Amino acid sequence: MSFLVLDHLRKSFGPTRVVDDFSLSVDKGEFISFLGPSGCGKTTVLRMVAGFEAPSDGRILIDGQDVTRLRPNQRQIGMVFQAYALFPNLTVAGNVGFGLRVAGVPRAARADRVAEMLALIGLPDLGGRYPWQLSGGQQQRVALARALAPSPRVLLLDEPLSALDAKIRLSLRNQIRDIQQQLGITTIFVTHDQEEALSISDRIVVMHRGIADQTGTPSDIYNHPATGFVAGFVGTLNRFSAEVVDPVAGHVRVEGADIALGRLLPPGRVTLAARPESLKVAPEGIPARITGVEFLGSVHRLRARAGGAELVLDRFNAPGEALPRPGDHVRISAAPAAWLVLPE
Repeated sequence: MSFLVLDHLRKSFGPTRVVDDFSLSVDKGEFISFLGPSGCGKTTVLRMVAGFEAPSDGRILIDGQDVTRLRPNQRQIGMVFQAYALFPNLTVAGNVGFGLRVAGVPRAARADRVAEMLALIGLPDLGGRYPWQLSGGQQQRVALARALAPSPRVLLLDEPLSALDAKIRLSLRNQIRDIQQQLGITTIFVTHDQEEALSISDRIVVMHRGIADQTGTPSDIYNHPATGFVAGFVGTLNRFSAEVVDPVAGHVRVEGADIALGRLLPPGRVTLAARPESLKVAPEGIPARITGVEFLGSVHRLRARAGGAELVLDRFNAPGEALPRPGDHVRISAAPAAWLVLPE
């Protein structure tokens, strides 16, 4: 049986339903990310798991125990908030040990656990400082240690990195993942940042308008999106309007170019889509005109227009390689397996 089960959760605020029939089973030690735009319901689901919101319908089970109606302090859950929420009048050690003190853990055992947690987050010598004496990244690590100190069954992280600059976010997200794997704790991570979700998750739940549009591994979500929303929200996507010429053989026509996909297609018109790294300039393919070339270090990004479609092509940086120039007329193609076929 799965360690954490969210069973047909629904949540309404007055007449507005913000979460609709949400179900998810999470294995022990799994790292799950909820990914989606603002207002999609991901934080509301997290708050229901934590006990801060009561579901309008459905159940929440942790290790076989129905916790749907239990108070937050009865669920053995650790939570890290976006705004750190550290107590300004307590030292770092006091913050980390707060939950242990409330639980009645003896002073000596509490001190040992605090020292263990501070070593875990890489701040062993800062126990005597106050939150205002720490950087933003250090404060968030202290918040993580405070959540982990009571040995929770589930760890919840609500956009914990959104207030940090890019370099610190990268370092801290890797540290969160390392700690999570070291402890083997079941974790749900809420974010609207695609790169964060793709880089550290075992599975991703892409949410849209209160439902789970798709649940899968990062590779599945990126390479095999199940809906048009997932395809457009996760990563950059180039889209073409295509006419299906032969549904059985899988032939389509785009801007006068015939493309063989080798798969069964619906009749009529479809949207043909491909990631920037899948498209390439080739002798045959869709006619396009280069509108710009950007150097991004590891890649050159080509911008082009094909009919009414604005395109982005990424090519690995190969010093000395000749690149198309703005204004050049080229043809663009991709391997048959790289094309996504979406409803028109």
